[in-house]
Amino acid sequence: MPEQQQWTIAPIEHPPEWFVQAVRDYAPDSGQNAAQLLWQRGIRDRQHLAGFVNPNLYQPASPFEFGQEMHLAVERLRVARDRQEIVAIWGDFDADGITATSVLWDGLGEFFAQNSQLFYYIPNRLTESHGLNCQGIDKLVKQGCHIIVTCDTGSTNIDEINYANLLGIDVIVTDHHTLPPERPLVTAIINPRYLPVDHQLFHLSGVAVAYKLVEALDQTLPHIAQQPVEDLLDLVAIGLIADLVQLSGDCRYLAQRGIEKLQQYLKQPPEQRRRPGVGRLLELCRKNGDRPTDISFGLGPRINAVSRIQGDASFCVELLTSRDVQRCNQLAEDTELANARRKSLQKDVSYQVTQKLKQLDLSTTSVIVLEDAQWSVGVLGLVAGQVAQETGRPTVLLSTEGIDGQGDKETRGQGGIDGQGEQGDKGE
Repeated sequence: MPEQQQWTIAPIEHPPEWFVQAVRDYAPDSGQNAAQLLWQRGIRDRQHLAGFVNPNLYQPASPFEFGQEMHLAVERLRVARDRQEIVAIWGDFDADGITATSVLWDGLGEFFAQNSQLFYYIPNRLTESHGLNCQGIDKLVKQGCHIIVTCDTGSTNIDEINYANLLGIDVIVTDHHTLPPERPLVTAIINPRYLPVDHQLFHLSGVAVAYKLVEALDQTLPHIAQQPVEDLLDLVAIGLIADLVQLSGDCRYLAQRGIEKLQQYLKQPPEQRRRPGVGRLLELCRKNGDRPTDISFGLGPRINAVSRIQGDASFCVELLTSRDVQRCNQLAEDTELANARRKSLQKDVSYQVTQKLKQLDLSTTSVIVLEDAQWSVGVLGLVAGQVAQETGRPTVLLSTEGIDGQGDKETRGQGGIDGQGEQGDKGE
């Protein structure tokens, strides 16, 4: 039996009458209850309330709220553009990392010629795992790379950053994960965890941090980009919501704006869609794009499935950014097949894990560790997360399948690690 969960109930604070009346302007039939909920969530003045309800009234933070690090990043990119240097985007293979890579590919692509000055690299989930690695850096050196811009990764890759420096490559880190003990030897590190916890940018995911970099470059070099930076917000919404970050402050605003754009896709014929791949994915998962669950249980799991099944998810960037309708349709079908395979493998491994659990005495087991040589590595984290949630115990699942005999493991404690639990993968 799972351990009994312990709930900590916040003390009830009744909002003042003026606040209740203000909320009734937006929710006349449930003003009291809505006011109570909003007050408990820290929304306690008219301006904050107005911006929460209506994104048109919200004032998003300047990208230069990141301070000197953002200025350093933008200046290095400006110099790179003037010198015609080669820039490589180093992304990640989950939905946040894929959309972050896509945002930089399209966003920086307004300032650097794609495929001649600008490239992207996404590690293989099954052979490289997350973060920078020296083998990948070597490949970028052969392409003549001068700058690596990471997204959704890189903050703690100290050795790999030093290696890149030795090879003459400057590194700009955009990330939202754990901070290193000391600032790495980078040109700039843009990470909202350096900000106060109550800052409106603190909860940004990797794609939103990448967007802020593009926004800052666009403001610094105006009149160059042919497309408005706001055209990237549909991608930002997908990554933000798929990554399960707290939708408050700028996260909520960016998600609202992005969902507004997603809503338009199924109202347009495919040839008129700015992102035909996104539109086709919405069609395949029978979603309208008008609510967060369309992403967390529709688009997100499909993007995540590609690396889980194939390892290499690089084509997902093309899926999200290409204007070629036929090519996008094919890539969307490939993504759908990967998700179907992911669901089947996840179901099989989950059943086998359940059978193994029946042989354990959970009353004397504080940590669950199970192994099977045939388990598919790509779905182990998902199944481990399910087991941890159901049993209330940290869970480790091990497999030796497909890793050159060296084994691989994915671990999930209770509630996931560092906000990376992909709950949407339990959906469609």
